[in-house]
Amino acid sequence: MNGKINMGILIPVLLLIIIGWLLVFSSSAYLSLNQYATPYHYIKSQTLFIFIGAVAMFVAAAINYKIYNNLFVVFVVGAVAFVLMALTPFIGEEVNAATRWIEIAGQRFMPVDLAKVAMVFSLSYGLSHFTANRNRLIAFIIHMIYPMALLFFTYLQPDFSSMLILFGVMFSLLFIGFEPVGYVLSLVGAGAVGLAALAQLAPYRMVRITGFIDGLKNIDNAMRQIRYGILAIASGGLFGVGPGESIFNKLWVPEPHNDMILSTLGEEFGFIGITVVLGLYFVLILNIIRLSLTQRDPFAKYLSFGIGMIIFLQFVVNFGNTLGLLPPTGISLPFISYGGTNIIILMAMIGILLSIHRVNWRRMK
Repeated sequence: MNGKINMGILIPVLLLIIIGWLLVFSSSAYLSLNQYATPYHYIKSQTLFIFIGAVAMFVAAAINYKIYNNLFVVFVVGAVAFVLMALTPFIGEEVNAATRWIEIAGQRFMPVDLAKVAMVFSLSYGLSHFTANRNRLIAFIIHMIYPMALLFFTYLQPDFSSMLILFGVMFSLLFIGFEPVGYVLSLVGAGAVGLAALAQLAPYRMVRITGFIDGLKNIDNAMRQIRYGILAIASGGLFGVGPGESIFNKLWVPEPHNDMILSTLGEEFGFIGITVVLGLYFVLILNIIRLSLTQRDPFAKYLSFGIGMIIFLQFVVNFGNTLGLLPPTGISLPFISYGGTNIIILMAMIGILLSIHRVNWRRMK
């Protein structure tokens, strides 16, 4: 590849992936041994996912990002995501009373991860190519049609955590790219009312919310995953109990290698380990925002900002869930949690960011 590599983005991602690989191995070995009679089942899969993600990242970085600034490409990505999201509630695989996975050619993946990319692509293209000169309200509604359709299908799965991510990405892109801002701010109020109404419609969500509130008052009343997650982190102290020495991830903390992997980080590496990971996320997000702000190309600006918001919101929601600061919703920790679809798509998006920097670094402000 010609041009400069953005090390401020690449290095934090690589370090997070390495840390994630170690944590997945530590947190999944006991569970894997019980389920598959081998401690290596999950870590072998995660290694394969990372390898595929690395290839996707390299290819995306080598391709000029301007290929995505094309109505046909945006339409194809959007249409594929739309169809898969529409089909998931009907033909998807049900896991824990939710239908979020779909299987094609023997491979299982979450279409909502592709939907996040499709939303960023569609809004970035729309905001950079279509300016409302007269009826801005109509233009605002038009920009919201596709994102709202994705939110609707996400609700049908149901996947409340991904709804929060999609809504946050939609709001943030409209906030920086659409005028007047009043329309966008009104979206926050409408979204808060809508999310509260959806929570009321599903009893299990209200149980999670009430359990979260009770847990804030007394840790003994918190839901199991929050209670044991916090206890695991607290038991790690300043420096942690050491790699592979976790007790709570051995069938005490649910999904220790996935949504609750932060508890293993806190228990085994302590406050220092969590601080290091937080620092890596801070450096990564800061450099993505800086990349966005230095772009003269509006499409590159919105695209890089949207990708940054996906990573930022996922890590904030995951940290909030594990630390008991937010109701448990179930979302992967970017680049660290176990999972194929999420880490492959995230690494591909990092490749797009590297492409944006490589192509435009000489013309940055």
